[in-house]
Amino acid sequence: MSRKVIGIHLVCRGGENVKDIGDGRFKSGYWKISEEVAGNAEYLALHENKNSPSYIQGTIEGYERIDDGSNRIFFYVRAISEPKVWVGTATGEKGYLWSDDV
Repeated sequence: MSRKVIGIHLVCRGGENVKDIGDGRFKSGYWKISEEVAGNAEYLALHENKNSPSYIQGTIEGYERIDDGSNRIFFYVRAISEPKVWVGTATGEKGYLWSDDV
């Protein structure tokens, strides 16, 4: 079994670049994440900081690469109500839950 990212945890203070797009879905963007990670991950969780549960989270339905030379991504997510605790390994304000961590 190959190792892949199944969950993405991001520090996103104050809901910056988070937009309700209706029908229980939201868009979150301008993240510097590889397409390999974006295409494999099952869920996204946004946190005010690493020590707080996520304030919005859900199942990733798709993503869009920003075509401005920035190499950044917007995620399209179906919201779920259960907050998630910060998990995963990565540096800075990004944490990944890997398939072999579960």
